Amino acid sequence: MCSKRDVFMVSGPRHLTNIDWGDPNHRRCIAASLVQGVYVQERIRQESRNEVDIQVEMWWRFFSFTLLHPLHDNVDGSIFGAVYKWSNKSARPPGAPKIVVAFRGTVTKADSLRRDLQLNFNILTNQLHTTCRFDTAFDALNTNVHKHGYENVWIAGHSLGAALAMLASRKMAEEQGHFLQAHLFNPPFVSAPVERLRNEKVKLGLHIGLSLIAAGLSMLVHDDRARIESHKGFSVLRSWVPFLYVNPQDDLCSGYVGYFSHQKVMNQIGAGSISCLAAQHSVGDIVLSAFGKESKAGHLIPCARLTVNLSPAPDFRRAHGIHQWWADDLKIQCTEYTLPPLQALV
Repeated sequence: MCSKRDVFMVSGPRHLTNIDWGDPNHRRCIAASLVQGVYVQERIRQESRNEVDIQVEMWWRFFSFTLLHPLHDNVDGSIFGAVYKWSNKSARPPGAPKIVVAFRGTVTKADSLRRDLQLNFNILTNQLHTTCRFDTAFDALNTNVHKHGYENVWIAGHSLGAALAMLASRKMAEEQGHFLQAHLFNPPFVSAPVERLRNEKVKLGLHIGLSLIAAGLSMLVHDDRARIESHKGFSVLRSWVPFLYVNPQDDLCSGYVGYFSHQKVMNQIGAGSISCLAAQHSVGDIVLSAFGKESKAGHLIPCARLTVNLSPAPDFRRAHGIHQWWADDLKIQCTEYTLPPLQALV
């Protein structure tokens, strides 16, 4: 039996009776629901049920999508993603994607937990892009982009799945110049939980200090050629503006709030170039590079449409969960950020 949280007609965004594909709130709810559909498919697999019932299919059928196929991890066989296709025979409305590639986050059940935790550790060490799960994710995305056109494809993910989606869409932008519409829910940002501090001056001071450390280490460890190559890749991403959905009470993703917002202050005090250099590198990324290990801080980007959930969360589970993103009483703050170009220090 499905839990109530997995039943669309109980826990899903049923309030979207008249979908407006031009409304960013509707797009957020739909993308989150398709990610939830991946979670439910994996739980069904672990419960050894033979088929997906109508209660589960509503997570995508309600929005006129059909499930083309799930994506399986080559190590443990778990379902970590899914490819959905627009199924309505009538004309697809403007703004609606033809294909959505979605990825779940960690499932705390025995059959997949160990593998998911390994991949979460890969996020901490900036090695997620070297895993077979990432290869499978990117292959699915690449195939559908070349078949249907990048303007017709969305990518979405939650938590670990958001990290996969971030890396896959970054690679698509950097290597092929295709800038996908990406919906990233609670994307991991590996950093100290600075956003938990209530004193704004102390918080700003820490951000400035961390920027100085990252910029200084980058100058020390990376030669001119390495910095220039990094800057070129970072600059390409200025044409890609993903949708990031974060909760300030979730320490795993709240770092994005400070990452973008403190850049304005750094520019005001004349430290914009230092800040922009630091924005391209995490301290961990630099340290691993110093020891000759391939490391890519794929979570650091120059632009984003940042949506912050201002609704109170009683605990971490709620602050980090996917269900929050389709609540009809959600209080949000949306800001578009673009970091200034780096002109010096490279």
